[in-house]
Amino acid sequence: MENNANMLNWFEIYVSDLERAKKFYETILDIKMEKMEMGDMKMYAFPYAPGSGKVSGALVQHAMRGPSEQGALIYINGNPNLQKALDKVEAA
Repeated sequence: MENNANMLNWFEIYVSDLERAKKFYETILDIKMEKMEMGDMKMYAFPYAPGSGKVSGALVQHAMRGPSEQGALIYINGNPNLQKALDKVEAA
């Protein structure tokens, strides 16, 4: 692996209300998410540009998995200032 490659390249955030979660993340991050389906999983992917070296992932709704207090810890890169995204959280 190259020294500048991301060790993590995909994440999944399990949700119970996919449309609500999509609206929340699109609002606080000023993005548009793309609908995906893999078998019986419904998903919305975060923006990704192949070859960019950026990590991406998806919101996932599936009958066998759901959100939990023991879920993954997700770090959001709010470069240069995370406060811009945090200011939108309550309203979203």
